[in-house]
Amino acid sequence: MFKSLLQKYVLPAEVDFLGGLNAHAQAIKRITHDLQACFVEGNETSCQAVVEDQHQAKSIKESNMNELLNSFITPVDRESIFRVISQLDWLAVSIRHFIIEAKAYEVEQLHNGYSEIFHQICQSADYLANGFEKLIEKQHLEVAAQAQNVRDSYDALVDIYVEKMAMLSKSNNLQEMFIHRELLLQLKEIGKRLQICANSLEDILVKMS
Repeated sequence: MFKSLLQKYVLPAEVDFLGGLNAHAQAIKRITHDLQACFVEGNETSCQAVVEDQHQAKSIKESNMNELLNSFITPVDRESIFRVISQLDWLAVSIRHFIIEAKAYEVEQLHNGYSEIFHQICQSADYLANGFEKLIEKQHLEVAAQAQNVRDSYDALVDIYVEKMAMLSKSNNLQEMFIHRELLLQLKEIGKRLQICANSLEDILVKMS
């Protein structure tokens, strides 16, 4: 009873930081699936949804940062939480930049190997979101497995990227080579940032274990 009174009237309220990070990861998952539908299926509604989802992710990021700056109690060190918040935000911004660049090149749909890359990005985002869900549920072994799945998916993405770049190197169309090189680099960077987020998720896991 004394402990509950102490928590109620003296100790600052505990913020659900893991829940906030999970909400952010789920928003990134939605963005990646909309990105795939936008460029693989040519779904303009999904293209617009990416922008809307990006705004939602930004709102979640700002809320999480505000909570972090105004809280005394955190489940792990503040630096680890800040790292994930900033890396997830970095991801949303990178996806937005990809769309801006693709639209500038008047690219509406992407096939011939791109669908496999988008698939790996979506898989990585799914694994990452699942990892944050399992962290809340304290299923530590499953969190580690999901983080490894993200790394494996990124390895698969790089294999496709290298194959696609090798094919481009044989093209005589310099404009096509330039455009697709830039787009492929952007997609590879998105995959890389998903892996970095997975590493930070595992860092939190180790500190909580």
